[in-house]
Order: sequence, then C-alpha cells, then structure tokens
Amino acid sequence: MPNKTHTSNEDKVFDVPEQEINKRFLISLDKGDKMQVELVDMRDLARVGNIDSLLKIFLKDMMPLKDSLQDELSVKRIDYVMEPPAAKKLRFKQFRPAGTSYLVQQGEVAALKLEQDTVHFIGMVPVPGKQQVHRYRISFFVNQLNDLAAYTDGRLQAKLVSLRENVHTDWVKDDKGMMHIRKDYMISAGLSGGNIGAHNDYISFNGSVNIQNYKNYFVPSFSIGATAVTSVFSGKHTMEFGAYWEPNFFFGRDSEGKLKTYRNDFVTLMYGVGPAKREQGKKEPYLQFVASVGYLVHRSGDYFDKHSFRVGLGRLSLLEGKTKIEPVIYFHEFFKGVTPGLRLIQSF
Repeated sequence: MPNKTHTSNEDKVFDVPEQEINKRFLISLDKGDKMQVELVDMRDLARVGNIDSLLKIFLKDMMPLKDSLQDELSVKRIDYVMEPPAAKKLRFKQFRPAGTSYLVQQGEVAALKLEQDTVHFIGMVPVPGKQQVHRYRISFFVNQLNDLAAYTDGRLQAKLVSLRENVHTDWVKDDKGMMHIRKDYMISAGLSGGNIGAHNDYISFNGSVNIQNYKNYFVPSFSIGATAVTSVFSGKHTMEFGAYWEPNFFFGRDSEGKLKTYRNDFVTLMYGVGPAKREQGKKEPYLQFVASVGYLVHRSGDYFDKHSFRVGLGRLSLLEGKTKIEPVIYFHEFFKGVTPGLRLIQSF
C-alpha cells in the first residue's frame, strides 16, 4: 500500500504548511550566513515588528540552553514559535554529522563543520478588518549559532525595510537563475517579487478537440490558442485569459448530391477566475467562474446566420481540467434566433 504522509501534532505547532506561503525571499548576510523571509501576504511584513528586537528577545530566551549550545561541531536547529499575546514555544534539535571533516592548513589539522545551524522564527500577525491571522516564518542559516548576536545592530531591520520598499521595482537574473532586486542585490528570490508555487504568472499554448450540438446537428471542432494565467489577491486566486481559433465542421451534400465539408470558424475569448492550486504545479487551476464569447469570422453553408455569436457561461471540469462540459447559447446580431447547446471539450 502507498505510504501516507502523517503530520504529527509537534509538526503542526512548529511548522508552517507549504500551501500557506505565497512569498519567499533570501537575504545574504556575512560569511555565507542568510536570512529567509516567508509570508502569506507582502503587506504582512510591515506588521511583523522590528526583527532586531525579536532576535534580542530570542537570544535572551535561549540563555537557559547556553550549555547545550557549546558544541561548535554539532548541527543545531531551533524552531521558535511566538503566539499572541506572549506565549512562546521552542523546539531544539542537535546532531553530529555521520562523517567527520577536517581542514589541513600549514601542517595543522582542525575539525571542520560543513552544515549551517538553522533558526526558524514563526509568528502570527492580524489581518486588518478581518477576524483572521496570517502566519509568517523568518529563518536564519548561520555557520555558528553564536554568530546571531552580531546581527542585532540594526542591519536586519534595514534589509526588511529595503525589501518592502523595493519589492515592486526591477529584478535581474543571475547566472544560476536566481532573481535579485536590482537596487539591493543582496535580496533574492526564485521568481520576481518573491512569488512561489503554481500561481505564478505564465502563458501556455494549448489545443483541444470538441463536439457540440447546434440545433439538430452534432458538430465536431478543434481549438488552438493561448492562455495567460496570472495570480491576484496576494496569490490566493488565479485568473485566466484565453484567445482561440475554432473551426467547426458540418457535413452535407451540395446541389449535385456530393458529400461536402462546410467549415465555420469562430474566434473565442475566455475569462475565468478561481482559487490557486499550488500543489498541482502548472496544471489548469480550478475555476469558480468561467465565461466565453465566440464570434463567427468565417461562414460556409447556411448553418449559421451572419454575425453569429456563441456565449458560454460556466464549465464543469473533469479529469484535472482536461475534460470540460460547457453550456452555451448561439444567437446572431442582438440576441436573434437564440439556440441553446452543450459543448464537450477535451484538452491535450
């Protein structure tokens, strides 16, 4: 039987679920040390408070564990949860690497620590005007845990202020594919603006085969076009804009009795909005509202009237969005000759 991932009660307290995080930034510090900022909403950064003050409080709370932190070669991880109004929870893990590394220099041998220590600050901020809170996580990756005390000099808060002020300015890519804020190159992210997950903006080119009823005909067709997907409302929702060319095929006999194919082309515009589904990668998101409008641009035979439109409102998605059922209405000019129909869309 397949293994099922089980989240322990401990993990629920000391971890932030990946699906909650919408923004992630990495800030380079001294000697390879780093600070990582993970947020639900970019506006939450202004509500976190002064990071230097939080770090000083953390170091004070760690004083009773001072003796446990003396081993410089052990790798340490600390999860520090701050819950309002003043409750705090702390988890401390420490281990020795399986192998031992050494540095040989000028005939002297010294033990070498290769893994960094990790500290996670996990807190909550209220969302103005709503009865809810957002969680955030600020992490430190340092060569030695004792190095954290040197960062309480105001530079961390200055970096967070720089992030807030410059996040919407120009980003540039380095030779490893990471994006950096041009005005503050020490701040980086996987994508511009710190966006993560599948709700990142992208354009896809796609096609489908379709069948629909029109009056007493069952009409096959295919569609070729492009879809632009963008995130809105702090990455919580996804919007789609699509444009497609769709030839519809009718089969009938001409005046000489010969079987003939009549092609009628629609150009269709589509709009949809729904919650983002990060865990599904760049698969089509679940759309709560979908509307489409098609206009007849090429007419053959007498099947459609001139200036015909097709309007779709709502879709039922099956098989991860690859198969859709769409109710439509056909009409020409200003809602003359209204005819209902149903389309079955199979995407590639």
